Amino acid sequence: MLARLLPWIAGTAMAAALVLTGVAMIQTLRLKDLRPQGIRAQATVMIVDLRAPDREQPWASGSVRLFVSDDEAGTFATNVPHPPASLTELWPGALVDVAVLPGDQPQVAFWPVLPERRQRAVWIALAFALALAAGSGLASRFLKDR
Repeated sequence: MLARLLPWIAGTAMAAALVLTGVAMIQTLRLKDLRPQGIRAQATVMIVDLRAPDREQPWASGSVRLFVSDDEAGTFATNVPHPPASLTELWPGALVDVAVLPGDQPQVAFWPVLPERRQRAVWIALAFALALAAGSGLASRFLKDR
């Protein structure tokens, strides 16, 4: 019974690995477009000022006060518009990854932390699917010889 199931498990795991490979490639290409230019630094969120959605504007908006202290980027505090929720998580006191373009008025852009986590999870799932396919393929070969 187990010898009959193992080739099916190997095939299913290989199909899942092919799908996950495609998803990982698409995520990698999209992530490259989301990454902002500049020096990557960590900023401390001081204040999050969000406006709740209402009838006039059906989306949340607001600003975030950040404190950046980095060797390359310098030390400064700045207000930036609230980023999309798909990029990063914000709360007062949080450490947030940002990209800083130095200058008289440094420009700050949020680093895509949540898409990077999703991509990492897909790569881990891909490795697991490939390991399952290899393990069940080897086991089915060993059981066939008996």
